[in-house]
Amino acid sequence: MTASVREYLAQNPSEFDPRKYLGPARDAIKGMVAHKIKNVLGSSNKL
Repeated sequence: MTASVREYLAQNPSEFDPRKYLGPARDAIKGMVAHKIKNVLGSSNKL
């Protein structure tokens, strides 16, 4: 999450609206959670 925020702010130094830089961070968190559910917990598509 922090890396995606840093990357966005580095590419857009004049942008300071949190709605714009937190979007990529949210997407990064979704990917990380999906990876952990599938690979760490081994419970992908299970109830």
